Amino acid sequence: MSSEREVSRMFIRYMQQVLRNERINLHRKHLKDIKETPLEEWLLEEIAEPGHLEDFLLADEQIAHLETFIENERLATAIATLSTADKMVLYQYYYSELNDVEIGSRTGKTSQGVNKRRRRALARIKEAYENM
Repeated sequence: MSSEREVSRMFIRYMQQVLRNERINLHRKHLKDIKETPLEEWLLEEIAEPGHLEDFLLADEQIAHLETFIENERLATAIATLSTADKMVLYQYYYSELNDVEIGSRTGKTSQGVNKRRRRALARIKEAYENM
């Protein structure tokens, strides 16, 4: 009786392993079937040498007139209502991808102060945009 049980358990373990391997094989086959889209040449250059993006960085004087770089007229008008400090925080957060702590260390403010300024600036933009 125990011999039958042992054989049955071994068979079940064997079948579980077979099913697992079959599932893995099907997954691998599916991955091979997916056709990869080749990357554009410019994107490959961008990945290899992202340093040329510094050409698009704005100077502090340009950030003060951030609205001139925005194509959407309503949004540009809404951003024009902000102070230079607000524009600076938004630019550094969204374009330079700095977090609140990094912006705060550059401007001499606390991260909470930067966060509060950013949230208020976004609220002012939203209000000005909706009231046009």
